[in-house]
Amino acid sequence: MPRRRASSRFPGRSDVPWLVLAVAGAGVLGWGFWGNGAEAPPPAEDLRAASEDPSSPTPVARVPATAGTLPVSPGTVSLDGTAPEAKVAPDRAALCPGCDIVVITVCSLRRDHVGVYGEHPGLTPALDSLAADGVRFTRAYAASNFTLASLAAVLTGRFGSHTGVTGWDKGLTADVPTLPEVLGIYGYRTAAFTVDAPSGFRPDYGLHRGFQRMEIIPPPRDTPDGRFLQGDPTPQGATAGPLVGWLGSQDTSRPIFAMMHTRTAHYPFVLAPPADGEDPTGIRTLLWEAGRAAPTGAKGDQAMPGMAGGTAQKGVVSIAGPDPLQVQVRKGGAPAVAAWRQAYAEAVTRMDLDVKRVLDAIDARGRKDRTIVLVVGDHGESLDDHGELLHGDAYWDSVVNVPLLLRVPGLTGRDQVVDALVSQTDILPTLLDLVGAVPPAGIDGVSMAPLLTGAKARVRETTFVEGGVARQHSDVPRGAVVTAEWTLLRQDRGCADAPGRDAPRRPGEPATCLYARSTDASQATNVARSHPDVVTDLLGRWDAFRAANASAAAALTLDPAFVKSLQQNGYAFTPGPAVPAAAGTRARRPSGGGGSAK
Repeated sequence: MPRRRASSRFPGRSDVPWLVLAVAGAGVLGWGFWGNGAEAPPPAEDLRAASEDPSSPTPVARVPATAGTLPVSPGTVSLDGTAPEAKVAPDRAALCPGCDIVVITVCSLRRDHVGVYGEHPGLTPALDSLAADGVRFTRAYAASNFTLASLAAVLTGRFGSHTGVTGWDKGLTADVPTLPEVLGIYGYRTAAFTVDAPSGFRPDYGLHRGFQRMEIIPPPRDTPDGRFLQGDPTPQGATAGPLVGWLGSQDTSRPIFAMMHTRTAHYPFVLAPPADGEDPTGIRTLLWEAGRAAPTGAKGDQAMPGMAGGTAQKGVVSIAGPDPLQVQVRKGGAPAVAAWRQAYAEAVTRMDLDVKRVLDAIDARGRKDRTIVLVVGDHGESLDDHGELLHGDAYWDSVVNVPLLLRVPGLTGRDQVVDALVSQTDILPTLLDLVGAVPPAGIDGVSMAPLLTGAKARVRETTFVEGGVARQHSDVPRGAVVTAEWTLLRQDRGCADAPGRDAPRRPGEPATCLYARSTDASQATNVARSHPDVVTDLLGRWDAFRAANASAAAALTLDPAFVKSLQQNGYAFTPGPAVPAAAGTRARRPSGGGGSAK
């Protein structure tokens, strides 16, 4: 594969509105705002690409000046920049003023496969230890059913329609503030770490902004992404290595914010081919071969193992023929599904080693009593729930009701369970609240801190799940609207109901699925037809939010090499007609206005 040279400099953002805070002594008196006329930030993101070993089989990514100026391409990234001048002191009355923050986002992690949630005990001892010393949320919802849009929500505190980041061809615009940008002006050193694989956590999508250090390494051999590389496949948490090294190199004179995205639990789950006699269903063999080569005799873009990855949606290149994995699972029945789920469970246990290494590094640094740790799934995995094998096609709870664990030093109570409805968009304001920082105005998230202290029983009435891996063929949005009592889904896959239960729909229109949480936790019975008033109410909330907040993202093109990597990781794509702009889409404005999702 040809080597790409990273650009030597990432321009500063002197043209971007910045956060203005009124300060008296160490106390923050004013409220942050982002808008025309606000003070521009210092040129603190003088990011330079470090040299790479030219013998590396992984290309070095080209670094775009801003999202959309270059096609999205795979490759390693090593960026460093100077930190902005600390201009603001934290509020000393906060729960953990000036504390370090470590965030771990886990790709494809189902809530029920984290042991502490009770359904699969023993899979995740490191995550369980974190929960035992902190808080676990049972109704935390992803902002999307795929990684890029979820990570954008975590970093901005905004839903997908508010940033416009709802698909692989959309990036974050420069006027949307990010969590590390805010922490930077409070004196934090900030760093981000992941592996070179399709997650969107890279400069191409604008998600590097505010990180003074970003490192994207070749996928280690002990991960599914690195299964074809040379080296020792023994699980050892290698994905966490760069973060562990960075933590050990930081002195304690300034607080730190570090974020790691791990894909160790991601499809295709396996690290090695099965031995003779160990794969009676054929599923592990197909997982091992997923995306590597077309079947014998295949022509053009015929589907190969993993190219469709269990989804029914279409996105960026034509694919002919069925996905062999889908065919084999359906042919093999319950034993094939069991083999699929077992391979996933093993991957989750290997991922837990990534978490353990990070927790051990925090302990070794001697800062456990001054470090907030948050772990969240970017989305889950269907594992044949409702007939879907992976994610990106639908919005059932197995994909969007994600695990969320939080440990806050000094917080009274341990092994606490919070059942209130929360969203990934609430992570940004919560972390800023906990350390005494002021969040940007106009965000959709709300602080979860009152849930931790018992000051409130709930912080939001509604949350949204938006976007997906497909290029839609109409202007009708796909996603979910979730409340304490109801879940409404709008998805092309249908509602997996008995014949005649799904309401009739026009060509190109998604199905409307409504589930009552109190009586149908498994989302088995669509009651949309019998509760039209609820459907109207929930769709009205979503329409109002989008009308008030919908904004355009940076339009991106995908390099063929990146499209190929997406295919190899379970995403099926085909070209489609351009989607008309959704009603209410407009240029960015400083604040959100009406249509609140809170």
